[in-house]
Amino acid sequence: PHSLWGGGSLELRLVADETPHAGPVLPSDGAQVANGVDWSRRVYAPRLYVDELSLLGKHALPLSSDVGKEPPRLRLRLLPISLGRYRATRQLHTALGALQAASGMEAEFDELRELLSEKRLYRFALMQLIGLLHVVFDALAFRNDVGFWKGREDLRGLSSRGVIFNAGSTLVIFLYLLDGDGVNSIVLATYAFSTALELWKLTKVVAMRRRARG
Repeated sequence: PHSLWGGGSLELRLVADETPHAGPVLPSDGAQVANGVDWSRRVYAPRLYVDELSLLGKHALPLSSDVGKEPPRLRLRLLPISLGRYRATRQLHTALGALQAASGMEAEFDELRELLSEKRLYRFALMQLIGLLHVVFDALAFRNDVGFWKGREDLRGLSSRGVIFNAGSTLVIFLYLLDGDGVNSIVLATYAFSTALELWKLTKVVAMRRRARG
């Protein structure tokens, strides 16, 4: 059935490139850089196309055969795009289309397109940056914790019950995350290191208490 993309806007991209090219298609990757060519004057119109990478299946609305209904509205947005970005998004769209045709997983690739869209890409990059900073700070905390416990020979100023409680609670949380679905791999790796560290501290406490008892 015929459908119309609603719930968003249809983006028209104009390739902003002032470099004179010998033809409408780049020989390196086959990217089209012109919509029309006047060979007698040796001029061409810039490339104007519909950004299909931002078209999601969940936004497709079926068209009704009832002509008495109000005509559907479609908002158009004209946005410039550089030649380098146009070539990159073109290759990405081609690769996603080939993978989707081979796998048949339309819904999964629809989510991937949404993740790679312009609005979501910056949010995704910010999330990855926050995750990276989280890993760095956790690594520094692990390093300080290991340095504090590595040279200790007694439990002076420490609570063995607190260490046992922390080890048990961290192990329970890690097992809960391990059993769950869709848990972020960075969070899971962080808790894996935390659990290993807490269990190592627990073994140190047990050894210290044995030495203290003689």
